[in-house]
Amino acid sequence: MRIKLSLLAMMLFGMAQAQETVIYRGFAELRQLQTLPQNEWTWEPGETLFQSLVPGTLRLIGVTEQSRRVQVAAQQSPLAAYVGKEVQFYWEGQWRKATLVSAERNLYLYEGRYLVGLPGTVAYPDPGGFSAVTGPKVIFRYQGGGSGTLAYLTRGLTWNLRYTLEDGELTGWATLTNGLGRTVRLGRTDLVAGSVPLLEGGFSVPAPRPETRMLQAAPAAAEVADAEFVGEAAGTYRYRLPEEVTLEPGLTELPFIRTRVQPVYLWRLQTGFSTERELAFVRGFRFAAPENLAAGVVSVREQGVFVGQAATGDTAKGNQVNLMLGPDPEGRATRQVEQQARNRFRVTTRVQNPKSYAVEVEIQEFMPQPFTLEGEGLERIPEGYRLRFTLAPNQSRSYTYTLILQQR
Repeated sequence: MRIKLSLLAMMLFGMAQAQETVIYRGFAELRQLQTLPQNEWTWEPGETLFQSLVPGTLRLIGVTEQSRRVQVAAQQSPLAAYVGKEVQFYWEGQWRKATLVSAERNLYLYEGRYLVGLPGTVAYPDPGGFSAVTGPKVIFRYQGGGSGTLAYLTRGLTWNLRYTLEDGELTGWATLTNGLGRTVRLGRTDLVAGSVPLLEGGFSVPAPRPETRMLQAAPAAAEVADAEFVGEAAGTYRYRLPEEVTLEPGLTELPFIRTRVQPVYLWRLQTGFSTERELAFVRGFRFAAPENLAAGVVSVREQGVFVGQAATGDTAKGNQVNLMLGPDPEGRATRQVEQQARNRFRVTTRVQNPKSYAVEVEIQEFMPQPFTLEGEGLERIPEGYRLRFTLAPNQSRSYTYTLILQQR
């Protein structure tokens, strides 16, 4: 797949070394080269990244690990540092003194009485109790040292894909979501499409408020690189971004694909056997996938009009993409039903295209079991029949079948 990607993401001063990254739907695997000291190394991932880690996926590659120790600071009230100390509070025009008795209960001793909380403005003797809490640490113990790779899965980095189909031009944007609470710089980055089950989740943390950052088209003088579809593995598709990418917290959108397709307008009818005089079609568009397409939501525009959205799954090159958009007021089939016997029906169905453009018609009707069906031009299936044809502008077509419901 040829993917156009604007190269506006630049290296930030002082940022950590770029990471090799594979981003899936809902999580990502990050790998970062490390120069390890002899026998022991402490990793401080930060609270947000630590809570997003998928249990059982943390690895230190390149050395033989002997043990790990995870240290998580206990959550304490900042008031705990002032238990037994005097604090001041400003109330009714003057500063007064009280002694903190219990941080957990917010209990103070004032003039021989115990108060839950203090009125007015409270002042503490020093800021020591409000210093930053030490973040989580992972202490790796191993044999040797030197070059190694830290690898892990995190739910804090994900991607999805959105398309626009407008008058035969299919355009895709990949949305990368950075929920790690800090800017990250990604080196070689692959995006993986397909169903990849992940049974264990990280710790529950509030999602940051998304901030959308659009990477606009690069200026004419700037170099624009190509990225491409790089292969299929065990039912998944992999796409590679061409250069390093800097992701700030929130959403970053990158152009993913721009290609021409040949969509046809489609009427589809899937119904059980009915004696109704009128049947309604569902409308949509169909086209052959020009390359291996990752799943996404497609916004469809035709002749400058937005006509709806539809979801498409991961689709192999050459397979059909069907985008169904709901009813068409003009999409109607009329039928006449003649009951020739208690269990014998002769049915004639007529479809007309009143539009100024061609319509591809697909009909699938399911019959009560067991049954016998007689009719020309019908594709028999175990459940009933299937029929496909194309109607030119203002063209109509009729077909007839005889249905015999067999006695049980």
